[in-house]
Amino acid sequence: MFPLNTIILPGETKMLRIIEERYKELVSDCLHNSANFGIPYKINKDIAEYGMEVKITKAVKTFDNGEMEITVQGVMPFRILKYTEVLSPKLYGAASIEEFNDDMVSSRYKMFRSLKKYIKSAKGKEIPVETLTNVPVYNVAVLLDLTNEEKLQLISLNELKQKEDFLIAKLKLFMHVFKTEKALEGKFWMN
Repeated sequence: MFPLNTIILPGETKMLRIIEERYKELVSDCLHNSANFGIPYKINKDIAEYGMEVKITKAVKTFDNGEMEITVQGVMPFRILKYTEVLSPKLYGAASIEEFNDDMVSSRYKMFRSLKKYIKSAKGKEIPVETLTNVPVYNVAVLLDLTNEEKLQLISLNELKQKEDFLIAKLKLFMHVFKTEKALEGKFWMN
């Protein structure tokens, strides 16, 4: 386990700089064994109940002092049952987890209609709603640039409908923000 104050959703990628000895050891072990590792969400000094399994997609660079840059991609969310800070003789921690088979694919028209409006406003592209059907919910979430707390809330929801409702509410909020920004354009003048 590599606790961080970030959540990487399934399919999302992120560059990590590995500085601490215990995480250098973890990454080296994963690279050597073609293994994935877990990133439990860290809130201040506490470990949250949820996290994300990630796979290393690229070892970008290793520095003279042993520090590394790697690219990881989110695979699958999990819930921590028991966390151990140090898994002796290793320097890094481990956890007993419950994995979620979370390939939740949405077929709700309301979600795709909201996503279509969002893409048109945010990206200026018109996309037929039919091309947006049967999309994994996490693919939609990655488009929204959610905060870590919002991502944590999303992965902690158990049912597809709950995840869809959460994302529909976020899409509506972002649409409201876009409309408000558009309405305010040119209404303010610098003094």
